[in-house]
Amino acid sequence: MRITTKTPLRILHLEDDPKDAELVRATLEAAGFAPEIVVVQTKAAYLAQLDQGWELILADYKLPQFDGLQALVLFKERGLDISFILVSGTIGEENAVAAIQAGASDYVMKDRLARLGPAVERALRETVERRARKAAAEALQASEGRWRFALEGAGDGVWDWDVPASTVFFSKRWKEMFGYTEDEIGTGL
Repeated sequence: MRITTKTPLRILHLEDDPKDAELVRATLEAAGFAPEIVVVQTKAAYLAQLDQGWELILADYKLPQFDGLQALVLFKERGLDISFILVSGTIGEENAVAAIQAGASDYVMKDRLARLGPAVERALRETVERRARKAAAEALQASEGRWRFALEGAGDGVWDWDVPASTVFFSKRWKEMFGYTEDEIGTGL
């Protein structure tokens, strides 16, 4: 007996055709996902759902009163750090490139839905990597802040020469000890 575990995935899907929505669900299930999908068709419904903790947004490019590019703009305005993929039968290459440049993770043509699983996997992996880089940058910034606070609080005159970066840093106390002004030596730490 073979046991398979499917990856759970919370998806907001902007789609006006129930058959296309079901085809997307089946494609994702076949790709190894256990999707929890909420399908919306209007701008109002999309906005009402947008901040509900989704891991992925799939958006049809063309709907009767709303489209995927408008959805992408609203998504970017919220500053959400999740993946956004356009799924369309009518997007065209020029519009697809514009969507990617505007912040979409990818696009998949409806007649090539076999690409959806790999596109979702890649987009989710990129989201994890982007969040890890952001967390590392924030941790580094906090660490540098604590280091600067400790250095200035110690009251010692300290300098540091970063040879690879060709920079020299001087603490405020070092400048005071040796009689240099900010203008003469720079701001240091």
